[in-house]
Amino acid sequence: MLRVHEEQLRRLAMNDTKRVIDPGVLSLDARTRAMIDVAILVAVDGPVTAFETATSAALAAGATEDELVEVLIAAAPTVGTAHVVAAAPKLALAMGYDIDAAFETLSPLRGPD
Repeated sequence: MLRVHEEQLRRLAMNDTKRVIDPGVLSLDARTRAMIDVAILVAVDGPVTAFETATSAALAAGATEDELVEVLIAAAPTVGTAHVVAAAPKLALAMGYDIDAAFETLSPLRGPD
């Protein structure tokens, strides 16, 4: 007899997703699933609108903004810093923080004297 995870993997490999991808049967809580969604968006260079949706879902499920930034940082060793650098402004916008505007208020970097 196949164990549950084996059955799910077998069905996914056969593209039998209707019987596997059902939010009602997942054991992960909504907060964890939403945070995973954010990490996946970092990996696939998701659009800003997807970050907005995932971020809203994560915050509504009890995640904090600090935790969402930690997800971004935790993804770096796996997905690479280029993905994280590209995702940071998208996540920031999804949380209502305009990085571009923040950069404009910074004083220019000073070169060597």
